[in-house]
Amino acid sequence: MSGWFWIVAAIGLVVVVGGLADYLLLARPGYQPVPLVMDPVPTLFIPGHLGTRYSFGHMLWRLQRRYGLSKDVVAIVAPDGKVHLRGQLNLNHHAAVQVLFTDKAVRPAAQLHGLEKVITALQTQQAFAEVNIVGHSMGGVTAVLYLLSKPTVPVANLVTIAAPMNDLEVAQRSPILNWRLTRTGPEYAAPIYQQFQKTIGNLPANLRWLNIAGDLLIGGRHDGEVAINSSFAIRYLVKDRIKDYTEVVIRGPRAAHSLLHENRLVDHDIVEYLWQRQRDF
Repeated sequence: MSGWFWIVAAIGLVVVVGGLADYLLLARPGYQPVPLVMDPVPTLFIPGHLGTRYSFGHMLWRLQRRYGLSKDVVAIVAPDGKVHLRGQLNLNHHAAVQVLFTDKAVRPAAQLHGLEKVITALQTQQAFAEVNIVGHSMGGVTAVLYLLSKPTVPVANLVTIAAPMNDLEVAQRSPILNWRLTRTGPEYAAPIYQQFQKTIGNLPANLRWLNIAGDLLIGGRHDGEVAINSSFAIRYLVKDRIKDYTEVVIRGPRAAHSLLHENRLVDHDIVEYLWQRQRDF
C-alpha cells in the first residue's frame, strides 16, 4: 500500500479517537485548577429539546479554561426522574452543574420535574440557598416555569438563550412564529405565554435576568428556529417587577439557534452578567 494510504488512515484514526475522547469528556466534571472565590450560588446549565452533552459541553470547557468557572457536577436525569450525580459540588469557587436528560425528547413539564430533582440531589452534597440557571431554548422556558413555581430554592440570576417564550410548540420544530410586539404586549399570546401570565405574581423581586436572542440577518429577525419577538415577549411580564432585566441580540451566521451556545460573545455576556458585574472575578 502507498504511503498516502497510511497517512490518511493515521489522520482518520486521530479524528476518530479525538472525537470519541471529546464525546466522553463532555459528560464528565472538569478538574483543572480554578481561582478560589467563595460563591454560595451554583449555576445550572439546562439544555433544550433534543439537547445532548454537546449543548453546553464545549461552552463549559471554554468558561473553565478562559474565565475560571468550575464544572463540578454532571447531573444525569433518567426518564423516571431519578438523578445520578457525577462529581462533587464545591462552593469555594464559581461552581457549574451540567444537567443532562437521557430522554432527549423530554417535554417542559418533565424537564421541570427533573430540574427540581437535580436541585434536591445537589443539596445532599452541599447546602445552598439560591441557584443561577442558564437555559438554552426549551431549557430557558423550563427555567421560567421553575422560578414561577415558588420553589424552595429560588433563582438568583437567570440567563435564557433563544428561549421560545411565545411559541405554540415549545418542544417541537414548527414554523417560525414572529407575532408583532405592540406597546402593551405581543399581538397574540401562545398557551405557554398565557401560563406565564397566570403565575407571574410569583416572580421573585430580586431576580436578575439576561435574555439572549439570535438574528441571522437574513430577514425576519430570528435565529432560524425562534424569533426575537418570541424570546423578548416576556419583557412585558417582567418589566418593573424584578431587580434587572437585560436583553441582548447576537447577530450574524453564528447566531443560529444551535450555535448560540458555541458563540464566544455569548460566553462573555454570561460571565459578565453572572459574575463580573458583581466583581467576583
